[in-house]
Amino acid sequence: MKILLSGITVLALTAGLVGCNNNKGALDRNDNDVRPIGYYSNEGDNRGDLDRSKGPVTDMMDNNRTDHNVTYHEDYDGALAEKIRNRVNSMNNVDDAHVILNDNNVIVGIDTSENDKSAVDQRVYREVKKLVPNRDVRVTTDDSIVNRIKNVDNNLRDGKTTNEVSSDIKGIMADIGKAGTNLGDAVKRPFENNR
Repeated sequence: MKILLSGITVLALTAGLVGCNNNKGALDRNDNDVRPIGYYSNEGDNRGDLDRSKGPVTDMMDNNRTDHNVTYHEDYDGALAEKIRNRVNSMNNVDDAHVILNDNNVIVGIDTSENDKSAVDQRVYREVKKLVPNRDVRVTTDDSIVNRIKNVDNNLRDGKTTNEVSSDIKGIMADIGKAGTNLGDAVKRPFENNR
């Protein structure tokens, strides 16, 4: 009985191994008959806005732009924008600042956890005015406008020209003026700018 059981086991194993190799090229290591596999890569991407040290999925999903290489367009005064941004970011009660320069205007959007946002607006306004006394300075802590300023600032930091984002800049400037009196129009404005 043991011999019969051993014989059946050996026969089953042999049949299984023979069945695994019915493709003659299955063990050929030089066979290049595979489907092309795509890999995410930011090689050659001049935006530099991706955190290259954490992997492709993190790079695609990460919107943190604090550690990317800034590539302002050559016609944009990126050095001044960065100087203002760094100065405002170093102030108390400022979590993050975004700066847009347009003609003679300086637009500053501030993320703050401070309850008295108007006091932060005034402190930032005075500080920025010291840096650029001959320019028109507009400062806001309104969350919806700050998000729009952040998007335009990121586009400019990625090398877009002010002409490419001019309708957004005009809308932001108008909404900063209106935000104190009619915030409802300021919320509608992003949808009107891009028609």
